[in-house]
Amino acid sequence: MTEQKPKIDLKARLGKKPMSSPMSAPVAAGGSTVPPPVGAGVGPAAAAPAAMPAPTYTSSPRPVSPSGVPAPPFTNRPPGAPAADPTNPYGAVAPAAAAPARAPQAIRIELGEEVMEARRSGRKKVAVLAAITALIGGFIGFTVGGGAERAKGAASAVAGAQELIKEIDKANAEVTKLADTLKAAKEKLVKGQYPEQEVSQLGAINIPFSGTNLAGKGIGRFQPEVLSMLIQYSTTATEANDQKEKLQSVLSGAKKGLLELLEQKEKPQVRWSAVINDGPGGPWVSMTPVPTPFAARERWPNELKIGPAGKQREYSRFKGGKVGNGDFLPVDPSTQTAVCPSDVIFKLRRELNDLETVLRGDPTPGQDKVGLIEAGQKLTQKLKQIGREG
Repeated sequence: MTEQKPKIDLKARLGKKPMSSPMSAPVAAGGSTVPPPVGAGVGPAAAAPAAMPAPTYTSSPRPVSPSGVPAPPFTNRPPGAPAADPTNPYGAVAPAAAAPARAPQAIRIELGEEVMEARRSGRKKVAVLAAITALIGGFIGFTVGGGAERAKGAASAVAGAQELIKEIDKANAEVTKLADTLKAAKEKLVKGQYPEQEVSQLGAINIPFSGTNLAGKGIGRFQPEVLSMLIQYSTTATEANDQKEKLQSVLSGAKKGLLELLEQKEKPQVRWSAVINDGPGGPWVSMTPVPTPFAARERWPNELKIGPAGKQREYSRFKGGKVGNGDFLPVDPSTQTAVCPSDVIFKLRRELNDLETVLRGDPTPGQDKVGLIEAGQKLTQKLKQIGREG
């Protein structure tokens, strides 16, 4: 027959005092509670203690040693797991169900308000001192670095001014030579002479100044007035060189025609005639070039064929008496320049005069103009002041 185990009322037991551990050994004779060693020989009286019903537990069974004795609850406990309470009938619960270990509580130190205020004040002072130090350091670096750059730029500007003085003086010497050459050529044309020597000299004269002379001279540190004068001087010098080359080209290419025109002083020739025709209000004259010029001091032709090819008309020279339609009169060669202002010689003289005015200037009241020579002299004075101030 199967032995019926008595049921235990857990609610009733929970209300009572904790019982001793069911694993407590029976009291031996003499009041000793130490159980006899396992495997030792015992008497019959000791081997038959009073039977005590074992309570039923819902928890997992305890591990059993090889000798058949259940392991005590305080053995084989994992590290960090809480020890089982011997007075708690549920002290043998698994370690996973136990309460987790509490972390150590952080220690806080409360500082007084005075201490905190002192710390805040100290931090502010350190921050202010650090900012002032940084500003002083930055200012010193900027001053030293910026001052060094400014000193370097000023020295470059002074050296550039000294170089420009030499270059402008050299250019002004060539400008003066060019102006003198132009004046001599103009005077020879007035006298009816071809300026052979002057045309040759024009090819060798060149004003050695242009915008390239301003590079690398530190002109960015010059005063605006000086900078404007430098630009104007270089521009005018370049234009004067270009105009001089054009004049030389014209004088050289028109040499033959100019010599013929200039011979009018010694061997004047009639190149124009006045032809008499009927006009709206009566007879008048028309200026017509002579197809073949003839010497003014030799015998004049009695007839001239004037007009374009295929439409030429023959005119008879007027010899006196009554003026008739179809007559022509020779024009005095000495008046040719005044009558024909588009004459080549007249143009050349005007061009030579205009270029000389650019170089020397014009002192005429109301039309006064500063020439390149005077502009160069004023410019060198300004540049010398830069050197002295530097």
